[in-house]
Amino acid sequence: MESKIPLLLPLMNISTDAMKSQSENLGPKVTVLTRDTEFRGTVGFTGELQLNGRLEGEILSEDGTLVIGDTALVKADIRAKKVVVHGQVFGNILARERLEMVGSARVFGDVQTGALAIEQGAVFVGKSESLQADKVEKPDIASFFKMLTPAVRETAPARVGKGADSTRPLPGAEAKPVEKGTAA
Repeated sequence: MESKIPLLLPLMNISTDAMKSQSENLGPKVTVLTRDTEFRGTVGFTGELQLNGRLEGEILSEDGTLVIGDTALVKADIRAKKVVVHGQVFGNILARERLEMVGSARVFGDVQTGALAIEQGAVFVGKSESLQADKVEKPDIASFFKMLTPAVRETAPARVGKGADSTRPLPGAEAKPVEKGTAA
């Protein structure tokens, strides 16, 4: 014969304000995808996403930080506020605020970011574009090179071994015919 004992739990009356302040004390929301996870498709997130597995597709976040762990293999285009790469990425990255390639990182694709940091040992194959370019005043570099004014360039000798002028003899070194039996 089975006896049933009622389980009594105290009623908890927590207001949404109390729950909200409790979650704020825990800090930012972090989602961790372990090394044994695999995804195909689009992943969207807020807070922080730590990816240690494999993902193929697209990763999107308006305000989040993406951390690609050293065991991660990502074949995706990435758009996030901040991206930190320790693993391998095959795809383009748009990191609105900052992109860091740390130690063992391998990034194959073009990047656009507000700030770029590539640590020694990291590999980056692609093009980079600064999102700060519109905000920075570009200097007039023509004034930096005072010796290379148009007048000086016209009188300077041609560079030997470069371009079409390389086959032309230097001034004063015209070719002279060599007769048989005479040494040059």
